[in-house]
Order: sequence, then C-alpha cells, then structure tokens
Amino acid sequence: MAIGYYFIALLGIFACITNAEAVETDQPKVTFGGFGSLGVSHSSMSMGDYTLDSGIPKGPGLSENWSTTNYTGIAGHLAAQFTPKFSAVLQVDSEYHTGNTYQPEVEFADVKYAFTPDASIRAGRLALPTFLESENRDIGYSYAWIHPPLEVYRQEPIAHSDGVDVMYRLQTGEVGNSIKAIYGTSTIETNDFTTTSNLSSKHLWGIFDTVEYGPTTLHVGYQERETDSEYLLTGQTGALVKDSDLSVGVQYDPGDWFAMSEWIQRKSTYKIGAMYVSGGYRVKKFTPYLTYSQNSPGSFLPGFPPPSSDGIRLANRSQSTVSLGVRWDFMKNTDLKLQYDQVKLSDNSNGFLANVPENVNLYGTRFHVISAVVDFVF
Repeated sequence: MAIGYYFIALLGIFACITNAEAVETDQPKVTFGGFGSLGVSHSSMSMGDYTLDSGIPKGPGLSENWSTTNYTGIAGHLAAQFTPKFSAVLQVDSEYHTGNTYQPEVEFADVKYAFTPDASIRAGRLALPTFLESENRDIGYSYAWIHPPLEVYRQEPIAHSDGVDVMYRLQTGEVGNSIKAIYGTSTIETNDFTTTSNLSSKHLWGIFDTVEYGPTTLHVGYQERETDSEYLLTGQTGALVKDSDLSVGVQYDPGDWFAMSEWIQRKSTYKIGAMYVSGGYRVKKFTPYLTYSQNSPGSFLPGFPPPSSDGIRLANRSQSTVSLGVRWDFMKNTDLKLQYDQVKLSDNSNGFLANVPENVNLYGTRFHVISAVVDFVF
C-alpha cells in the first residue's frame, strides 16, 4: 500500500497549490463511483486451469469444476477536482490474485495538472495504455465480451506503472489525435511457470498515439523496459533484459454494430506475435459477438538461448481461441453475458494453462470453456 501513502502526500502538496488558485473555481468537487462483476466459468480441461491473468493462481479445470476466480471482483473509484487545472484519482480493486485472496489493492492513484484543456501531465500509479481497452480492462461493463481476448492481452501482464505521463490532444477538423508519453517502473506478482514470483521492470518508457475520426479509432503504441531476466527464462540470475512491445489496434463502431482488431509483437529474449479480430451486432438490448484470437509459438533471439528444453516448453504459450457470446443489457448500468470459448493448444505448447502437472504434455489439445457474468457500474 506504499502507493497509497504516496498518493496522500501528493494530495497534500496539491492542496496547498489549490489554495492559491481558489479564485479560479468553485469549491473542490469530489465524486465516488465503482464497478464490479459476478461470474462463474467451467472448463472441460481436467489437467490444467484456465486463468485469464498470470496473477490468478487457479481457475476452472484442474483445481475447480466451476470457478468464480476469473470474473468476480469489485472496485471503488474516487475522483477529486480541486481547480480547473488540478485533479486527482484513486481506484482500489478487490480481485482474486496471488495468495488466494481478494485483498484490496491500489490499481490507480494519480494527480493531474492540465496546462490547457488539451495538454496535461499526471504523476502516480497510472494505467499502461498498451491496448484499446487498457484503460478499462477491469471494467467488464465497458465492452461487449466477457473478457478481452486472452491471447493478446496476456502478452502484456503489466496493467499499470508508477511514474509520470504527458498527454497532448490535437484536433484537426473532424480528426482528433491524442499523443501520450510515459515513464516509470512496475512490479507485479505472477503465477507464470508454476511458481509465484515478482515481475519487476524499470526504466519503463513508451509513446502512444490514438486517432479518432467519426466511428473509427486507431491506437498505436511502442514501449520498452528492463525486466527481470529470470522471469524471461534466460538462465541468468539477477540480470535485466530489454523488453519491448509494438501494438496496433483499430475499432469501427457506428452504433448498430462494431468490428475491431488488435496486434502486438513482443521482444525480450524471444519474439512473439499475437492478434485477434472481433465483431458484434446490437439488436435492442442484445449484442451477439464473435471473436478469433491467436498467438505465435515465438522464437528465441540471437544471444539468448533457452536454459534447457524445459525453458522452451515454458516459454511457448501458443494457442488459439474461437469465442461466441452474447451481452444482454437487462437493466440500467447492469448486463448479463454468456460466452463459449473453444481453445486449441498448438502442437508443441500447453498454452496459457496454469497448474499443469509436471511432465504432462497437452500439445494439440482442444478444450471448451463456458462462462456467465453479470457486470455492473455504480
């Protein structure tokens, strides 16, 4: 919770500044809201757990026949507007994660200074804007699917960084262009590779550009960081390895229907590519949708041979998924989603399955996942 104390200290600094600018605004405005999901899923795979995130220690499959771990959680969001230029945000999430607990954690905590309505700087714990849905990937109510496509979104397990970002928005006719630059560090707990460990990154920087034209949104980003080499399966202990991501996403949503696709290429000690295409059609309160996603086997880069054949197996997470689902907005600020996933592991991969027993080979296996989730915002 150190970031919480950091956030309080920042609030204290900016509270002093706001006193000097009190003439510019009415009384400070504070708003509170939140969101959550209640969900359950079942997997036909009995030799491993289907988990959406590397920080989730277990899920449906080997550990549980029916599981709530992937989709159940709640979050509170506090926003404060001190003056027209100064504001702050604090978001606390309670989700199932390492340690088999729902202990609340600070997801975002930042203060913002707007130089102009189109230019601003933020400091604190910030969302890492890798994907189209990065800013709200925990808010299930904000998108049609039950969850963002796993093969793409698990390529970047870092959801936030502790540091600063700068954003500038340029409007040219009907085209809006938002450019964001970030710098910071990150440490997250992960259960990848059958053990719990900390994934630490420093000197994390990136630049991202989002272009909006009518119903079309284009998002492009590039980021680099130095990451623990032990996590990246180099066989080196304590060394840091350069890790980079190039991501591109496009969405077209005229209202009655939507189509979107994203692609990412990751480079660390090995190179991996992943993509998805998805579309849906809105019929009154119902939105049926279809998604296909996949990630490549990956290949080790020159100078980084894997430490062992086991390292190759653990590094290869190649799989593909076909998802069919429907969203029903049955009441205000609340939806019900049903989704069926058919997952196919590649011919030399156990995919993203967790807790697969040692020496168990599931290569080429197909399995099925069914899920039901209620999302809400308040």
